[in-house]
Amino acid sequence: MQKFSYHTHTSLSDGKDSLEDMLQKAVDLGWEQIGISDHMIIHKDIKQAPTYDKLIDRSGDYVYHNSFEKSLPMFQKNAESIRKTAKKYPINVLVGFEVDYFTYNGWKEEFKNFIKQIDYDYLLTGNHFFFDEKCEVLIDIYRYDSLEDIYKTDSYETYIRRHYQTIGQAVSSKMFNFLAHLDYARRIKQSEKYPCRDEQLKVVDCLVKNQVAAEVSTKGLRKNNVLYPDDFVLKKMINKGVELVISDDAHNIDELGYCFDETSIKLEQMGCKKRFCLK
Repeated sequence: MQKFSYHTHTSLSDGKDSLEDMLQKAVDLGWEQIGISDHMIIHKDIKQAPTYDKLIDRSGDYVYHNSFEKSLPMFQKNAESIRKTAKKYPINVLVGFEVDYFTYNGWKEEFKNFIKQIDYDYLLTGNHFFFDEKCEVLIDIYRYDSLEDIYKTDSYETYIRRHYQTIGQAVSSKMFNFLAHLDYARRIKQSEKYPCRDEQLKVVDCLVKNQVAAEVSTKGLRKNNVLYPDDFVLKKMINKGVELVISDDAHNIDELGYCFDETSIKLEQMGCKKRFCLK
């Protein structure tokens, strides 16, 4: 069974527990390693997002940044803190970041330069926003259903297709070790009527073509008793030989390793032969 997780959050971003508490819990679980992957969300106009006030109420204003240059010292400090703290615990600790991928002019080049200046081991990508064609107006997927119509300049179908196309671009960039919660957007009510399967399958093909792994997140089990991704996408990934890694997307110590054994058994029963692990 899998004795590690690479998708975890601490109080350095929107997690509830400290780095020390998360590492100690991983040791108590008998894990071989743990990756700390706090959020890296940097967008030039994020403070103008319609739901920005609600975002910072929920997660704190230190999670969302509008400048690569100004946020660099903080991310460098976080990575250094993880390295230093890890020495106190008998477990291999890796430094990672969960990155929201944006498509406005210049973002990719800025990000590439930015990440070169940070001491990290791996990156995962997981998008939490819809945005307009120019990627200038961000809409928090978590709150999409409650937004006033004035903020919905495009139809849901346009937003969801653009969302999956952006995920495909992130995978194709080959900057990330694995893709997080591929169908996160299914939390929106409209997804029941319009799951956008064709675009989801294009993402799966991008994973295969670019040899990028994908997570199977037990956070979905905690929220609505269905993994991220759901069985439809999961079967397609397994059949096409995508490497998979179980994640908990843990935001506190009690979520570490949530349903890992059950999910490992499920993957075996579904015929999964390729599992991802950082060396």
